[in-house]
Amino acid sequence: MTSSARWDVVVAGAGPAGLAVAAACAGRGLSVVVVAPALRPWTQTYGLWADELAEAETALLGGTPAGTRYPTTLVRTGAGDHDVGRAYARLDNARVHATLLDRVGEVRTGTVEEVRAGRTAVLADGTELTGGVVVDARGSGPGTAQQRAWGVQVEGPVPDVVPGDGALLMDWAALRDPARRQAPAFLYGMGLDDGTVLLEATSLAARPPVPLPQLRDRLHAYLAQRGLRTVGDPEKVAIVLDAPATRSGAAPVGAAAGLVHPATGYSVATSLRLGPVVADAVVRGAGPAEVQALVRSRRRRATLALLGLGREVLLGLDEAQTDAFFAAFFTLPQRAWAAYLDVGSSPTAVAAAMLRVAAALPPSGRRTLLAGVARSLRRQTPGR
Repeated sequence: MTSSARWDVVVAGAGPAGLAVAAACAGRGLSVVVVAPALRPWTQTYGLWADELAEAETALLGGTPAGTRYPTTLVRTGAGDHDVGRAYARLDNARVHATLLDRVGEVRTGTVEEVRAGRTAVLADGTELTGGVVVDARGSGPGTAQQRAWGVQVEGPVPDVVPGDGALLMDWAALRDPARRQAPAFLYGMGLDDGTVLLEATSLAARPPVPLPQLRDRLHAYLAQRGLRTVGDPEKVAIVLDAPATRSGAAPVGAAAGLVHPATGYSVATSLRLGPVVADAVVRGAGPAEVQALVRSRRRRATLALLGLGREVLLGLDEAQTDAFFAAFFTLPQRAWAAYLDVGSSPTAVAAAMLRVAAALPPSGRRTLLAGVARSLRRQTPGR
């Protein structure tokens, strides 16, 4: 049976991007309905920087504490251990999900299969939900490059692996086997609220993606060497890094807008940050096209293009070259590398960071990096 109703905003999808927009719109007095196949709390581990978490707590969550902070953020490369000087954080999924969902006017369980004229969401059962704007937060489409990770919890603490008060952002030495040629992968980790420690074997970017069983085996070999015992079920991660923005006619946000960082896979901070921005635009009378133009501005598209170039360079590096790249990357001033890690940065800031990394590398690494840039540019040139 087909029914029809009208809201100011119809949000398709209930991930962080969708609920951030829905809650921000509802908080501004707009009528909102969220439709998604399920409305359970998110199960993924979402990492972000502590300053980004504080921004979300203030701008979106009304001061509600939204996660755990780690004062020390460690990067480990062949050059040694390096505290990057910027506190890390982990999103409290249950609390953030409940806080945002509690502010939404109405929710529907279902699957949006079509969006008409950016204003009507058609569900699989034929129901039509009509609003001033349909926001597409259903995630990304297919792509060819992915970040993948296999994670487990181990009995903690393990201070020689993960700092007691901190997070291990990257350890490029932990999963290397000198006797084997393998895809670059790093160990990522942090303490959890129950006293266990999350450790993940992570492939930052690969095309084709690194098979999850390979990451599992590398992680378990590392755990066996350390005598670490796992607790609970594994976490499996697959993030598309090169999916274009969807063209459903709706106003895309989050991964649907192509806002996953092309070189790192990060997206949750951007999703939370854009919720109030989109809501303010709708309050001012913006329609689907205007919201899309705001989210996918010319400035942001230029930034994403540069970051996509950076991803293509990373795809061509072997283990030793990747280690050298990140050893150089985190010697940059924090404002430089932080700009590169944020899809909201200006193209100028991202380009400046890329140039500074090249300058910080040893001559052999600089040649490798420049050769990768040249290959990527040739692939992007029409007619080649």
